Amino acid sequence: MNQALSADFKPEPYWWDDVPRRSAAEQDLPGETDVVVVGSGYAGLSCAIELARQGRSVTVIEARSLGFGASSRSVGMIGGRLRQSLATLSQRFGAAKARELLNETRDAFGWFLRFVADEAIECDLRLTGRLICAWTPKDLAALGRQRDVLATFDIRADMIDTKDLSARIRTPLYHGAMLLPDDGGLHPSRYHDGLIRSALARGVGLVSDTPVTGVERSGASFLIQTTRGGVKARQVVLATNAYTGPEFSWFRRRIIPVGSHMMATEPMAPETLDAVLPTDSLVNDTRSLAYAIRKSPDGTRLLVGGRALSSNSVDARDVAIRLMKVLRQVLPGLPMVKASHGWEGNVGFTLDRIPHMGVQNGIHYVTGCNGSGIVMASYLGMRAARLVCDIDEPSSFSGNAFKALPFYSGKAWFMPVISASMGLNDRLRALLQK
Repeated sequence: MNQALSADFKPEPYWWDDVPRRSAAEQDLPGETDVVVVGSGYAGLSCAIELARQGRSVTVIEARSLGFGASSRSVGMIGGRLRQSLATLSQRFGAAKARELLNETRDAFGWFLRFVADEAIECDLRLTGRLICAWTPKDLAALGRQRDVLATFDIRADMIDTKDLSARIRTPLYHGAMLLPDDGGLHPSRYHDGLIRSALARGVGLVSDTPVTGVERSGASFLIQTTRGGVKARQVVLATNAYTGPEFSWFRRRIIPVGSHMMATEPMAPETLDAVLPTDSLVNDTRSLAYAIRKSPDGTRLLVGGRALSSNSVDARDVAIRLMKVLRQVLPGLPMVKASHGWEGNVGFTLDRIPHMGVQNGIHYVTGCNGSGIVMASYLGMRAARLVCDIDEPSSFSGNAFKALPFYSGKAWFMPVISASMGLNDRLRALLQK
């Protein structure tokens, strides 16, 4: 066993210790239902809950255990911003559309907080704030400009210089930061489990370990073929995101699954954690290969997320070893501690870097949250349900041109090259601005 790994190291998400994966294969497939939702992550379950609220009979079909994908694997950070800046979005969509997208994203965060409260989901949600740390002095200036833009959307942000940053994170690595005091974190698996409970309470059928093999038109309805038989439905919603299979080739060609790697440390004393992270703020940085660091919800461990490897083949031990090196680079004062868990998951990216929802060949879809999936997948799943029921105006994320990458069929063979290039760019930027 590598000295960076604990003797009882687990190659699976830390979150699963608290919330083991649920299986529901014993539930029979119905012969007919109003709506079939394919995918049991945040988007699929949020969609199913809203459909049931509107009086529809709903069956969620999942190829693996419920929430097996990104919904039970993320670092658990939440906020009300897109990854793309106003300037970038304006270049791609025009100034008016860009502001619509960012306004709706901000409002989605407010909806999300109300939704969790209304559904009484116990998921360790805390608005502890988020630090976005500047990798270079130039990045700090860009963060200052971003702060001014965020103010026009009523999103609070404060600038922190290098001297004051040590009160929040003990590191020599960064050149200041932007603090988003209203961002926060949660326990992603507990949140997902809360969605399952809410769906079951409303009569939603949940069928796991049942891959969908195809969807065919059947008159005014659809016939959904699975490995356990067929289901007839009036409507279909696809919510498989980065885990979309070849049976949905049109969607698969438009989603780039990017591997995201994660690690949890062994438990530490509170005073040990506070010595390197004096507050409970979440930490991101401005590297192209950005990393995320946070305390676990119970305040006993550090969790690290980011792209750890330049290879598409993933070994959880290699992930944990690499991310331990990143953690020590950021927090050199961290005492000797080992990794207890290492894991990976796929994040769904799109060419224009915004989420998409809409209808293709009669199939409703929600996909491509580009790293903002906890809030946006939940919110857009709800919006998709309301569009299915024809009771809502279209979202600014619906009906946008959804382009496929040329010569791409769904396997992101090019990501190792892109990741290596991004890592090299980060190193060069840091050297040139010293």
